[in-house]
Amino acid sequence: MKHRIIKDKKEIEELLKTRKEATEVNVIVEGIIRDVKKYGDKALIEYSNRFDNTNFSSPEDFKVKRKEIEDSLDIVGEDFISAINKAIENIREFYTRMPKPQNWFYVKEGKLSGQMIVPIESVGIYVPGGKAPYPSTVLMTSIPAQIAGVKRIVVTTPKPVPEVLAVCNLLDIYEVYKLGGAHAIAGLAYGTETIPKVDKIVGPGNRYVVSAKKLVFGDVGIEMIPGPSEIVVLADSNAKPELVAIDLLSQAEHDPLAMSILITNSQELANRTIECLEKIIKEISTYETAKESWESWGAVVIVDTVEEGIDLVNLIAPEHLELQIENSWIYLEKIKNAGTVFLGNKTPEAIGDYISGSSHVLPTGGSARFSSGLSILDFLKVINITQYIEITKDFELAEIIAEREAFSAHKKSLEIRKGE
Repeated sequence: MKHRIIKDKKEIEELLKTRKEATEVNVIVEGIIRDVKKYGDKALIEYSNRFDNTNFSSPEDFKVKRKEIEDSLDIVGEDFISAINKAIENIREFYTRMPKPQNWFYVKEGKLSGQMIVPIESVGIYVPGGKAPYPSTVLMTSIPAQIAGVKRIVVTTPKPVPEVLAVCNLLDIYEVYKLGGAHAIAGLAYGTETIPKVDKIVGPGNRYVVSAKKLVFGDVGIEMIPGPSEIVVLADSNAKPELVAIDLLSQAEHDPLAMSILITNSQELANRTIECLEKIIKEISTYETAKESWESWGAVVIVDTVEEGIDLVNLIAPEHLELQIENSWIYLEKIKNAGTVFLGNKTPEAIGDYISGSSHVLPTGGSARFSSGLSILDFLKVINITQYIEITKDFELAEIIAEREAFSAHKKSLEIRKGE
C-alpha cells in the first residue's frame, strides 16, 4: 500500500485543494436540473432508470406506499428496532436540551421591536443509498426538524430498504420517494406533478447531490454543502495505534473521495499506526473502497508539538475530529474549526454516526470554518417585528438618510405620517 507522509503545511494545503477540485461536477448537474424543472415527473423517471437501474414507467412507481413503510417493521427485526429506539431517545434528548430561540419584544420611546421564531413549513431529507443505505441519516435529520416544529417532512432515497423505511415508520414519516442523485434534489426544489416542492433540503450525498444542492440554493434553502466524509485524528504517544488505524478506516470506507488524516507528534505512533492500518484494512469488507480512499486522500502528518497539530486542525476544519491526546479537555478551547469533536480513545467517530445524540450531518470541505452541524436552528426562521406606536424623532433622522440615498418615495413615506 502507498502511504502519504507529510511534514510540510503546504503539502496539506495542496491536498485539500486537489480534493476539492475532484468533487466538481456542476456542468453535468445543471442539465439534469434544467430537465426536471421543464419536464417534471417524466425527467425523474428517465434519470432514475438511467442512473439508478430502476424500471419506472409512471410516477406511481417512485412513490413508496404507506403499507410498505408499515410492513418494514416486520422485516428488520427486534434488535434493529431496539437500537433505533435508543438512538431516537438519545437524539431527542440532545436536541430537546439545546436552547430553542424564543419570541421576544420590547417597547421603548414609542416603538415596539422584537422577533418572532417560526419553523420552516416543509423540509426534504436526502438519504444516500449508493454503496450502502443510511437509515441513520433519517434519524439525524428528521428528529431535529420535528423538534423545531416542521409540519411536512419528505424523505427521498435511491434505495428505500426496510431499515430506512422502518425508521420513517418509527418517526411517523410517510411521504417517501424512491429517488436519488441530482434529479431527486431538483424534484424537491422545484416540485413536479407528483412531488410538491419543499422549502428546504437537508442531508448528505455524493458529489452530484452536493453540486445539485449548490445550484438550487436560492430557489430553496439548504443547510450546508455536506460532501465526501472526512476525519482528522490528532494523537500523541499515549494513543493506541490500532484504535487510530481503525478510526481512520471507518471514514475511508465511506467513499473513494473520503479523507482520513492522522496528525501526530510521535514518529513511533505514526509508524505503528501504518502497520496496524495495513493489517486491519485486509480484514474489512470495504477493503477496495477504503484502500482507494486512503491511497488517494489519506495522510499521516508529523508535527513537533500538539499545539502545531491543533493549528493544522483549524486549517483543515474537518468534519470529524478525534482528540486522542492526553488531557484532551485542556486543548478543547483551542479548537476553532470542526464539525464534531470526539474526546479520548474511548470515543470513536462511529458512535456519533449512529447513537450518541448530535447529528452526523456536518460541514465538510473546510466549511466548518463558517458553518455548524445540523441542529434545530436549521429548521427555524427569525421574523423581525416593528411597530411605531407614535411618531418619534426617528422619522426625521430616517428622512436624512433617505435623502442621501436619493430615494424620494422613502422620504415621502416618512414625511406624510408626521402630518397625521
